Amino acid sequence: MKPQAYIIGVGPGSSEFLSDRARDRLRRSQVVLGWDLDLLPARDLLSGKQVYLQNVRNYRETAKEVAEKFRDTDAAVAILRVGDPYISSGLTGLLELFAGYDIEVVPGVSSVQVAASLARINIDDAVVITFHESGDIEERKWFMLDALHRGRHLLMLAGEELRPDAAARYLVEHGIDQSLPVLICERLTLTDQNLIWTTLGGLREIKPYWLTVIAVIQPMSTLQI
Repeated sequence: MKPQAYIIGVGPGSSEFLSDRARDRLRRSQVVLGWDLDLLPARDLLSGKQVYLQNVRNYRETAKEVAEKFRDTDAAVAILRVGDPYISSGLTGLLELFAGYDIEVVPGVSSVQVAASLARINIDDAVVITFHESGDIEERKWFMLDALHRGRHLLMLAGEELRPDAAARYLVEHGIDQSLPVLICERLTLTDQNLIWTTLGGLREIKPYWLTVIAVIQPMSTLQI
């Protein structure tokens, strides 16, 4: 019988967004893997479980340790990911690492969805791009630029790879209208959530919290409806 692994989307931060299915799969698990932000919405469900905490220095090694340690046991492993596991969560790497496990992926509410609802834009009229993860940053910057030139909204998950103010400078320098409305979403759904309305030009002078969702909003006339 294969060991069990649940890759669980825990929502954007508040426990209000933790689904019943996520709670159920977490209750079935004896082992929990995740970062601080991943564990936050589920903190009331962690009692009595073996918790492996990831951070910027050890996240790969800790995930590999858990995958190998429980591969030949009957313990169920819950891998918590803030938001939705299919958006900016390293899902491909987790599926490879936990190969041989019986894996169930539990969707969650993403901060992208919350930001889109606050900005009043359709995600299918937008392009979602993340700068949380390493990779070809220039290609992703070009993709972001191309999407805006084509009249799409932009939902950007900012990160250390590209911070919000640097992204705004890049876009304006490459011909994007600096008057486009921008919604900065910091710490979404948490008690210290902060929303800032500005413009793309204005964003160049603002240094929001680095782990932020930015919505750049196109006029309705540019969208093909």
